[in-house]
Amino acid sequence: MNLECENGIEVAGFEIADHVLARIGWLLPLLTVALSMLIHALSGNARTLPFFISEADHPGLERWIFTTGLTISGGVLCIIAYRFRLLFLSSDKTKQTRISFYSGITTGVAIIVLGYVNMYDALLWHCVVAFFVFVGGLIWGTSTHLLVESTETSGKKLRRIGLGMAVFGLIAMNLILIFFIGSNQDELSNGDTLLHRLDTIQSAINYAAMAEYILFIGLIITLAAFEPDLKAKNLSKDELVS
Repeated sequence: MNLECENGIEVAGFEIADHVLARIGWLLPLLTVALSMLIHALSGNARTLPFFISEADHPGLERWIFTTGLTISGGVLCIIAYRFRLLFLSSDKTKQTRISFYSGITTGVAIIVLGYVNMYDALLWHCVVAFFVFVGGLIWGTSTHLLVESTETSGKKLRRIGLGMAVFGLIAMNLILIFFIGSNQDELSNGDTLLHRLDTIQSAINYAAMAEYILFIGLIITLAAFEPDLKAKNLSKDELVS
């Protein structure tokens, strides 16, 4: 594997352009989450609707899809973060480049770990890792967004929408849960099982889960919006060569 080709990477003799890599980077986690949640809902394993994304990491076919998909997605994001570091290595935006690289690697590794630390067996660690995924993804998306040239593009406008959605979803989800749990501590005894606690706070999950979906889709849109800019960057290089 060669990660330092001019316009992308090379795997087993096949070249994958940067914009194609970005497409894999957003499409794979989107399909992973959508498919695992669909199977979780249709299989009868779901407690009720709506449910948190991580509830789809339930023993069964959905867990295999969830874990495998996130493992590959995390690895792809690490490669994308490395590619952006190479693309902007000569840029005068050294601070943004460093933040973009390290936050991207951190988020990618956290996504991989999240695929194995499920909420049913290790709730505390799951919450910690999920925090790194969501916040790390926001930091990576924002810092990488600032690396792109200042000229207005469709990708840049779309990233603003995606980042706005992600920030709104993250804040809304946490505020809803904090307010509800703080107001109903007596009902949430330490002896309760996880499923009972989730059932108890379902009235809050009805809104918090929707906020989480907005957060997730916002991050997906942010990553997807890099694809047209990377494609244009590669095309401009080809035109210079020709």
